[in-house]
Amino acid sequence: MPVFVPERKRNVRGERRLASLLDAADQVFGKLGYHGATTNIIAAEAKVSPATLYQFFPNKEAIADALETRYAMDLAKEVLAADVQELASVHLEEAIRRVTGVVVEFHRKHPAFLTLLADAPLSKDAIEQKHLLAKIFIDHLSEVLRAGNPKLDKQDALWSAEVVLTALRGFLPGLAGRKTPSRSRTIDSLNQMLLRYLESVLKRPQR
Repeated sequence: MPVFVPERKRNVRGERRLASLLDAADQVFGKLGYHGATTNIIAAEAKVSPATLYQFFPNKEAIADALETRYAMDLAKEVLAADVQELASVHLEEAIRRVTGVVVEFHRKHPAFLTLLADAPLSKDAIEQKHLLAKIFIDHLSEVLRAGNPKLDKQDALWSAEVVLTALRGFLPGLAGRKTPSRSRTIDSLNQMLLRYLESVLKRPQR
């Protein structure tokens, strides 16, 4: 059973309050981590009383669950906002920079995303949203690859997109807390690695 279940429809004011609480949780979880955060700290960040917070969420677990679900939905929208044909029309190096940039920048703005994935007891629904986000990224990137090379086998494109996502996920924790020069160098290294990999994929003779 999901930890977070919106039990009733809310008016505009209620929706704004809910969004404000999640914005506050984003800041608190990002600074203190899941285990260091408390409902009282989140309420204080949102400038409301704990009693007001409990009108929306029964506990910290429910807040983390709702926030992680919002992260997944928001990032999925950003991934899908990139036009497939436009990405396929630019140089591969630029396309990779744009694709990874969306994910890297989102995680920079929301450091709690990875923290909650690692530490929070997420519900089945939130975990399904995470899996859906991964599928959206893989499907979208595979379409870009096939638009760039229509002869590329669909399954090969999906596999290659999954490899890209795996590499990107592996780099994200290492970017947390890095200062700008080191961070930029790490991102450049990731993009160069992906460029060499995808160049070989796109040039590979098809079966």
